[in-house]
Amino acid sequence: MPDCCLRGFQWNAKPKGRETTLAGLDCYMTGSSPEVAILLLHDLYGWTFTNTRLLADHYAEEVGATVYIPDL
Repeated sequence: MPDCCLRGFQWNAKPKGRETTLAGLDCYMTGSSPEVAILLLHDLYGWTFTNTRLLADHYAEEVGATVYIPDL
């Protein structure tokens, strides 16, 4: 894999959600909609990467959904 694929940056913010368990998997959850859910699958940086969690927070606010990022 080329080095350019492994370089990244981290946004300067703090995720708003929390870690929980979903179907026996650790996951990050943000938002509180009982009717709309989004399952966000992480990339090679993993489910704990701040940017991924901040993206989930953004989706939760923008769409009004609960967003889950499972530890795959």
